[in-house]
Parts: sequence; C-alpha cells; structure tokens
Amino acid sequence: MSVDRRQVIAALLGLGALPERGFSQEAALPLSAADAVAEGWAKFLTPAEMKSFKTLAAALVPAFEGRPGAIEAEAPEFLDFLLSRSGIEIQNLYRQGLASYAKKADLSPLNKPWSLGNAPGGAAHPELLLDPYERFLRAAKQAFYQATINSRQWAEASRGRGSSNLYWLPVASR
Repeated sequence: MSVDRRQVIAALLGLGALPERGFSQEAALPLSAADAVAEGWAKFLTPAEMKSFKTLAAALVPAFEGRPGAIEAEAPEFLDFLLSRSGIEIQNLYRQGLASYAKKADLSPLNKPWSLGNAPGGAAHPELLLDPYERFLRAAKQAFYQATINSRQWAEASRGRGSSNLYWLPVASR
C-alpha cells in the first residue's frame, strides 16, 4: 500500500481523509532536507498564537514517566512549520481554533467520547465533526501526540524501553 504526502500530513494533523482541495500545490512540503534548509523554517503562527499553541500543547501532551511532552519534543514548532505548508482549510481550522482557545481555554469538548460527538459518522469519521472548535481540539491533540512520539527527544528518552526508534537512533552492531 502506498501512502502519499497528503495522507501523511492529514494523519499527523488528525484530520483523517481530506478532499483533494485540502492541500494546494503551492503548499507542498519540500522534497528533500536541502530544499527545507534552502527555504528556511517557515512560520505560520503569530507570536501570540504560538504562545496559546504551546499552552495547549502542554495541556494535551504533558511529559510523563521520564518521557518528553509536546513542549520538550518541540512539537509546537514542528507543527507551526507543517501548518505553514498546509492548505487554507487546515490553516483556517487551526487559526480559528486557537482564537477560540485564547478567549477561553476550554478543553471540555475532549471529554466527550468520540462516538457521542456531533460527527455524523461518530467515531468512524471524526473529521466530520460539525463543531469547528471540537474539530480543532481533536486535530490538535492528535497532531501534538504524533509529533511528540515521533520526535528525536522521545526516541532518546525511550531508549531501552522496548520501542524500536528506527528513525532516530543508530543501528546497534553486534
């Protein structure tokens, strides 16, 4: 089964399957590390939005049992870059969601079981949630979690704990 870049980004942002219009061609991720370095580290969020984003990250994915949380794994900075390369629909979801979160840091929509959410498909299709704020919170929670557990910091903290860390740690020779 082949996976394209659009599916990876959608999964990382917690949005499930996205229509083709979810990402524009201009917003494609660089094809190589050299391309990314040449373009610089793009920023999408304003300093005020980044402050709220980091507060949300700390609340959703805190450090535990010696493993880093979203802040220690630098997930907000990575997701800021990812959002700068995302389509306008995703950018609007995060920008509007952060504005709502900044007004009132309400995480109560995350207390509802997915099957009881206001999504027409319930747990099977969380990307169809009708409430934009709940959709934002669920997408952000998934994105922070995925960015954290796939970080170098997580891999280093997990060394010797049974996780493979194939992407970050050197292969041990015997």
